[in-house]
Amino acid sequence: MGKCFKQGKGGWRNATCLGLVAAVLVSFAGSAGAQGEGTTIRTSGMLLSIDEAVTKAFQDSSEIKRALARLGKEEALYKGTLSEFFPRIKAEGEAGAATGGRSFLSYLDAGIEQPIFQGGKAVAEKRRQNAVWEVEKLRLEEVKLDLELAVRILYAQVLEEKELTRIAQGEVKELTAECERIKKLSGKEVLPRLESFKVESHLENVKHSLVKHKETYDYLLTVLRETVGIGEGEALDLEAYGRVPEVESGLESFLGASREVDPIYKEGGLKIKAKEYEKRSLQAEKFPQLSLSTRWNSVRDVYVDTNRVIVGIEGKWNIWDFGRLGFKIRAKEHEIEETKWAEDIRIREHEKEIRKLFHEARALRQKIRMTEAFLKENEESYKNEKTRLVTGGKGAGELLDSFIALEEARSASVQAVAEYRVQMARLERTRAFKPAATATLSSSTSVDEEEDRS
Repeated sequence: MGKCFKQGKGGWRNATCLGLVAAVLVSFAGSAGAQGEGTTIRTSGMLLSIDEAVTKAFQDSSEIKRALARLGKEEALYKGTLSEFFPRIKAEGEAGAATGGRSFLSYLDAGIEQPIFQGGKAVAEKRRQNAVWEVEKLRLEEVKLDLELAVRILYAQVLEEKELTRIAQGEVKELTAECERIKKLSGKEVLPRLESFKVESHLENVKHSLVKHKETYDYLLTVLRETVGIGEGEALDLEAYGRVPEVESGLESFLGASREVDPIYKEGGLKIKAKEYEKRSLQAEKFPQLSLSTRWNSVRDVYVDTNRVIVGIEGKWNIWDFGRLGFKIRAKEHEIEETKWAEDIRIREHEKEIRKLFHEARALRQKIRMTEAFLKENEESYKNEKTRLVTGGKGAGELLDSFIALEEARSASVQAVAEYRVQMARLERTRAFKPAATATLSSSTSVDEEEDRS
């Protein structure tokens, strides 16, 4: 382009170069505004915040309904164990015709029985079932937390793909106009054909990126609609995030909060208690089982004719079974030990995951700052390239490269923020999404820089 002004001898050449400069500037002037124009994404409709999305997901979730069904089952079984403390009313009878000395026979045995001693078996079964019921309550909380995490991740991914689609739309729009212009200049032999091929190949690459992001956006938005229970016919728009939250500087704050509120810690202790009560239930079988009994006995047969009431104590006792019960108790003891170690391993893996999420979140936080720095650098570089083009110091090819680098920097910044938000959602899940003292990137940059230097 510089040679066009310096070496041109005729007025027609100068006029051509001035026209080229004007076309380039007009082509790239609207690039910033094109980023926000959505030609294929509907931006009007019901505004759904992330908290509203979580609330709607809870209202009609199959996972929660299944967990509630399991909870109802264990609650019914627990109430069934309470009935073991109440008396039992039972009856058994038979009547019919027969051959022989008596043509009609009858038998009736009815009574009420109240257990008075079972070696603690009924109490152990009640406590065991209560522990199982409490475990299901905690599992219901885990299902809700997992569902909230899924909604928050999905929400962040939809916003990411929406913004990447917008960026790709703007880039396609500008490169399409630039490609047509370069083709015309190449046809007039003002520019070499290689420039036309370069722009065209990059345009196809950007179109592929646009289609990929748009299809991913449509898929994720459909999944989000199904998750929160919003039909396809309803227009939906997502609330943009505010400032990027800052990860807390102390790992212990996450570990401490997780130990207090995460159901995984309580669930292990309840599982161990349930196994211990199973052992006590087996040990109770060593003792005799006694019950108060009142019965009415009526028998009509050839040699028997009774009609009586019996009041007394009934009992049974498994005195010796050649060690069968003892081996069952020993096996249950090993099962308790296995459960203890399994829960210990589970807790260690859980806390290892917290540490991993924490350090990865801090790394991603720094990645956001890096992408923001690159974005500022490319914005300034693009401004400088436009100035050089006007003064004749650079050609259109350098300006196009600068524009492409700027758009890539914008995409990288969007992806870094989305990746960080997903990581923070996973980290907040470990403490049940309880609010904590958080700062923002802008307000705590100096503190983090001091930590990094130290």
